[in-house]
Amino acid sequence: MSEEPRGRSAYVLEKSYSGQTEWSLFFVYARREHIRALLQGMYVDHPDPEERQGWIDVHFDGESADLWLIENGRLTGHVDLRRFIRDADEEGGTRREVVLDRAGFEEAVPAVLEGAPLRHGQELHLVDAAGDFRDTYAQLPYLYPERPVRYGMQLAGDDGLSDEPYAYFTDPDPAP
Repeated sequence: MSEEPRGRSAYVLEKSYSGQTEWSLFFVYARREHIRALLQGMYVDHPDPEERQGWIDVHFDGESADLWLIENGRLTGHVDLRRFIRDADEEGGTRREVVLDRAGFEEAVPAVLEGAPLRHGQELHLVDAAGDFRDTYAQLPYLYPERPVRYGMQLAGDDGLSDEPYAYFTDPDPAP
């Protein structure tokens, strides 16, 4: 009798865009704070105003920002992060600035995931990607089992997975 393989646990931020080209960014980290720091860096603090404006424009034009909660290799939850990213104009701020609802984010996203956390250099094993994601619109399960995501940042496109996001975003948990 063999036991079902157990995977590790991770927060997976999936940002997908469907337009002239289709692509998905995957940010796979072990701590909630890593995901919050990514959102802060993308939408609020990005040093290049044109890059920041591009992310704002794409986000407000319908790009997804889904956080998949993976515990022991199984999907245990989902949070649509778009509700925590708002145009500051809605709150009396300067037009095209963005505000992150940190309190709402922390209330909706568990501080700790059950199980052994995924670490640098490790691939995220999903025990049943097709089954767990059956009723979702995620792109993540389409990579499995042939092209699993790993800890850190990856771009998924027609040519497979690449580390391209590292050129544009600050890694919230750089390798030691």
